[in-house]
Amino acid sequence: MKRFLIAIFSSVLLQTSLEAQQDSPLYLDSLQLQWVDAQYNAMTLDEKVGQLFMVSAYSNRDAAHESEIEKLITEEHIGGLIFMQDQAEHQLQLTNRFQKASKIPLLIGMDAEWGLAMRLKGVERFPWNMTLGALRDTQYIFQVGQSIAFQAHRMGVHFNFAPSVDVNVNPNNPIIGNRSFGSDPLRVALNGVAYMKGLQTQRVISSAKHFPGHGDTDQDSHKTLPTISANLQDLEKYHIAPFKKLIDEGVYSVMVAHLNVPALDNSGVPSTLSSKIVTDYLKGKLGFKGIVITDALNMDGVAKGREAGEIDYLAFKAGNDILLFSQQVKSGKAKIIKAIESGDIPEARLEESVKKILMAKYLVGLHEPKTLSAEQVLQDLNSNMYKALSNKIYEKATTLVKNKQNIVPIKTLEQQKIAFVPLEEDNYQTFHDALNRYTKVDLIKISNASQLNRLNNYDYVIVGAFLSNETVYKSYKLSNQSKMILENMPANSKVIFSLFTSPYGLKDLNLKNIDAVLVQYQNTNDAQSASAQAIFGAIDVDGILPVEVNQKWKAGQSITTQKINRLGEALPEVVGVNSTVLSKIDMIAEDAIAKGYTPGMQILVAKDNKIIYDKAFGNHTKSEKKK
Repeated sequence: MKRFLIAIFSSVLLQTSLEAQQDSPLYLDSLQLQWVDAQYNAMTLDEKVGQLFMVSAYSNRDAAHESEIEKLITEEHIGGLIFMQDQAEHQLQLTNRFQKASKIPLLIGMDAEWGLAMRLKGVERFPWNMTLGALRDTQYIFQVGQSIAFQAHRMGVHFNFAPSVDVNVNPNNPIIGNRSFGSDPLRVALNGVAYMKGLQTQRVISSAKHFPGHGDTDQDSHKTLPTISANLQDLEKYHIAPFKKLIDEGVYSVMVAHLNVPALDNSGVPSTLSSKIVTDYLKGKLGFKGIVITDALNMDGVAKGREAGEIDYLAFKAGNDILLFSQQVKSGKAKIIKAIESGDIPEARLEESVKKILMAKYLVGLHEPKTLSAEQVLQDLNSNMYKALSNKIYEKATTLVKNKQNIVPIKTLEQQKIAFVPLEEDNYQTFHDALNRYTKVDLIKISNASQLNRLNNYDYVIVGAFLSNETVYKSYKLSNQSKMILENMPANSKVIFSLFTSPYGLKDLNLKNIDAVLVQYQNTNDAQSASAQAIFGAIDVDGILPVEVNQKWKAGQSITTQKINRLGEALPEVVGVNSTVLSKIDMIAEDAIAKGYTPGMQILVAKDNKIIYDKAFGNHTKSEKKK
């Protein structure tokens, strides 16, 4: 009778496990489950526990580091790697080497919120989430996710720790800011879904982060444990809502942040280590059945005051499936194995996590491993199609929040004197060049109040504030000198101000003497070109302010304008032309000059109101050497 009851109990557990797998967003078909069961049943307990660990690997470190990773693969049977930085070719070589060494194929992850440029040198970025949050059409965000998935495939990466769906409601947030789609939970959710689906339609795992929301804090969980003080009603309405939407839409993974969230667990335990938050709320109340992954376990928000191996054990016990950036795999494994053997953690709990991880490996194609080629990898990662997408996004994100007497776009150019005043950094040449494509625009540098009278005779003054685009965390605050210049613009000129940084840069500016205000979100060449085109009417302006900056500048604010009969400029791929084909013009022109058919020429190609090629060759005459 006892054996009969055990058999019935085992059968019930098997059926329950099967139903849970079929109900998972990771589920594909019965062949997937057969492969998962075969792999799982062939593993020892030590190998199963090893699958929980994803450790950091670097392509710019020495042979000792690489040997250490290989040892973790062969001896500790880790389940995956997170590549940090920075050489694409070497990362591919290491991926091939490490995959070959692993008994079970490794799940390779990267932080690639704005593309693999986030970690790899020589790769161009996609726009940050704040810029994407200004778009009306989520189709562009879907295309960004899809393009990043193509980059991931090229690098053998299966898991992108993105998107951030934190609702940034605190302008002083030091760690989210530009990584957020905005301060409106509904728009954040819709944008997050578009990005996630772009990744997942290409079988790259998307991970919504940082649960239950890192947007309402002025502290950095890399350095301390931030507290989210919202009550449960507000927490669910503003911060958890995007995660719930992505879960309902089938996101494969959720990353749990290191936060103190009293509304969900008043013990003071970091959310990563809280079973109330991970198991009871995320997996229980929200019904999430995909992979739950920790944020990096080396961050002080969780690591301070705790032993490394102990953190791994506590995170797994709380309900996490993957332990990211473990600092002590051997010790952490030993503690988890001991807890399973003693019954402190049921073995069914281990089976749940490991089978999810194996399902993910099958989903991304690791049941049929492939060798990766490093040939022309940087060319592939920097496809002109990706550049054209970014080009289009910066145009579409251009946001007009003030337009007194509809001075933008500038409609009449004849007999108009126009000045350009740059503020902050010197990276403004693309903007000035783009302005000068339409009419003569004088560069006037102002360093103090006494020089402002140099602007008195100008009909229009275009002011640009150019702040650093080096990293997503750079300050958006303008200097006191820049603020003074903006406050004292001449009253007899029409003044247009373009901000090339986070919209929070508007927060403490006095713009009463400014007639029109444009926000570009980032200081890139594409953003500078888009702003110039907007000012002179070569593009429509219909971006939306994604965050509430202050009482004056609200989320959702926008003023739309329509383009007038002027040519803009763009990469050829924006209008469906191949850059490589177009570049053959160079060869024809140079050949004509070499053969004496002409001393020189200027060639311009435009399509769909966009200049896509504009070059000059040779000299004016054969005798004169004037270019």
